[in-house]
Amino acid sequence: MEKKEYEMSDLLCISIIQKEDERMNDPRAWLNKYKGLYIRFNIQPGKLPAIANCNFEGVRYENIAVFHKIYQKLQNELTIVDTWKHADAIAYFFEELNLSMLVECLKQEYYNGMDYTDFIYQLAVAFTEMEFRGNLKTRTISCTCKQCCRQQYFFIGEKDGSYFDLTLFLENEKVIDIYECEEAKCMVPEELNLEKRIWIDPNKTPF
Repeated sequence: MEKKEYEMSDLLCISIIQKEDERMNDPRAWLNKYKGLYIRFNIQPGKLPAIANCNFEGVRYENIAVFHKIYQKLQNELTIVDTWKHADAIAYFFEELNLSMLVECLKQEYYNGMDYTDFIYQLAVAFTEMEFRGNLKTRTISCTCKQCCRQQYFFIGEKDGSYFDLTLFLENEKVIDIYECEEAKCMVPEELNLEKRIWIDPNKTPF
């Protein structure tokens, strides 16, 4: 490739990076649309990790590098959606506070007693609150609820201990509902401060 191609592609990558909504709204279409650009600047000898071919004649084209990183991350995330067990993928994306990939995983009409659109909106609000409290990721503690015998997940903020308390309902190994239990029948980990629970449904109140 010539210098001009690097320069033009670097400018194109600026536009692509800025259009985050396009990537979030339909990640699979986004990957397909920019696959050719990714391949053009991708280096992956043998089974080694892929790297961006973003240096030319002593100049590093940073926007090409950023685009390559975004493309590769999104590709890996969709691989998780397609190949992991459904509950494991959903738990992972809750840990990552990754709303766009949860949208890819969740296909039912209702969750947590809300229709799909309301649930995703309230989930976005809850994730924003978790991040506002300084938590960019969460970790998971799980147990079996004594009331319903289903798996209970506590997603605990890495910074201040704020948490989500969710039950995943499975049918044929697919998560068909995500529910916030108000009964508190499961064994709440001692390390949790109950006042730091973040509710997805704003109409539910602490027990």
